[in-house]
Amino acid sequence: MTVNKRSKPTSVNPIKIGQSLGSVLAFQGCYKALPIVHGAQGCSAFPKALLTRHFREPIAVQTSVLQEMDVIFDANRNLEEALNTILSKHRPDIIGIIGTELTDVAGVDYQSMLKTYKRERNMRGGLAFSVTLPDFRGSLESGFSSTVEAMLDEMIQQVGHRGSRSVNSRQITLLPGSFLTPGDVMELKEMISSFGFEVIAVPDISTSLSGHLLTGFSPLTRGGVPLDSMLQSLHSGLTLAIGGSMERPARRLHNALGTPYKVFESAMGLKATDDILQFLHQISGEPVQLRYCWQRENLLDSMLDAHFQFAGMSALVALEPDHLYTVSSWLEELGVEQKALVTSYETPLVVEMEREVWVGDLDDVEFLGKGADLWIGNSHGINGAARLDAAFMAAGFPVWNELGAYMATSVGYRGAMEWTNKAANLLMRREEEHRESSIRYRGWN
Repeated sequence: MTVNKRSKPTSVNPIKIGQSLGSVLAFQGCYKALPIVHGAQGCSAFPKALLTRHFREPIAVQTSVLQEMDVIFDANRNLEEALNTILSKHRPDIIGIIGTELTDVAGVDYQSMLKTYKRERNMRGGLAFSVTLPDFRGSLESGFSSTVEAMLDEMIQQVGHRGSRSVNSRQITLLPGSFLTPGDVMELKEMISSFGFEVIAVPDISTSLSGHLLTGFSPLTRGGVPLDSMLQSLHSGLTLAIGGSMERPARRLHNALGTPYKVFESAMGLKATDDILQFLHQISGEPVQLRYCWQRENLLDSMLDAHFQFAGMSALVALEPDHLYTVSSWLEELGVEQKALVTSYETPLVVEMEREVWVGDLDDVEFLGKGADLWIGNSHGINGAARLDAAFMAAGFPVWNELGAYMATSVGYRGAMEWTNKAANLLMRREEEHRESSIRYRGWN
C-alpha cells in the first residue's frame, strides 16, 4: 500500500519527535552511561523535559551548550571541556556524543575530534562513541535505532570481529524497539528465559526506567544493562530484534560476528505472540510453559467478551512507525475498522503495510479521522480526540495524563488482553456518556 502525505505549507501539532530524544532514551537503558548532546542548551532541555514527564524519573543527559560564536569559531572546544569535566568528576562507563542539526549543518567534525581525544588520553575500559542525528531527518524511532547500532559497532571494534570469540548457544541478545515500555521489555525477557535461555537486552530500560526507588543523586544512569554484560552479549548465539527499526543493529552483529538474527515486527496479539513462542520452542526444544497457554485462553475470552463493544467501531492511530504497525495488527485481529493510520516518517515496514498510511501530524489525524470512535496516540492528541468526540487511549510517547503508563504492558498474550480490555472500557464509557447526555437533553425539552 502506498504512503501518502497531505499537501500543506506547514506542520500543525506534529507527531514527529526529534532523533536526539530517541538517542537519549537508548542511553537510559545502559548502566553508568551519560549522553552528551552536542548542540545548543535547548537541544538537551527538550528531551530531558519530555522524558522526565513521561517516565517521572530523573534522566541522565549533558550538553556542550553551544552558542553562536562557539559554532563559528570552534564548537569542539566546548565538547572537549565537557568531556574533561565528565571524565574527571563522574567517571561514566559509557559516553555517547549526540550530534544535532546545529553541528551537522555547520559541518562540525566531532567524530575525528573524539578519535583524537581517545587516542591522546589513552581511554580504555569503557565505551565512547558518537552518532549524528539531525532533527530534519527521521524521528524518535530512527534516533533510538541508530544509537543502538553505533553502540554495538563500538563494542565490536573493542572485542574484534568474526572468529575471535566463543559462542554461547543458550544466550540470546534482545534488541527491543523504542516503542516498548519497561514493562514490555520485562515481559519479553521473561518469555525468552522461560525456554531456558539467558537474555541480555541492549538497551534494557526495564531495570532503569521501571519506577524503582533510589536514594541520593547521580548524574549517570542508574539501572540498565552494565557494560560487561553488553560486551558479553557479543557471544550470544542468536539476536532477537523486536520492531522493524531494530533490523539494522541486528544485521550489524550478523555482518561483523556472524550472529544469526530474527526480527519480529510485532510482539502483540494472538498471531505475533504465537509466532514468537513457536520460534522459541523450535530453537530450544523446550515446551511452551502452561502459563502462556492460560494467558492465550484469557486473551481469547477477553476478545469474545469485548466483541460487542468493538462491533461497528472505528479507530484512528497516530504513532511511530513500528508502533503503528503493531497496533494496526492488533486492531485487525479485533475486527475494528481503521479509519486513519498516521505516522511520523516513512520506513520500509510502513511501505509494506497492506493498509493506507499517512505521514503527517495530528492536524492530519483530525482531518482524516472524522467520525472515528477511538483515538490511539500520545498525550498531544487529547484535545483532538475531544474535538472528534472519540474515546482517547494514551499510547506511545509522551504520555503524561496517566500514571504508570511507562509500566503498561502490550506485548504477549497478557499485554494484548490488557489493551483489549482497556480499549473496550473506554468505548463502553463513551457510549454511556452519550446515552446520559441524550437523556438529559430530552428531559430539558
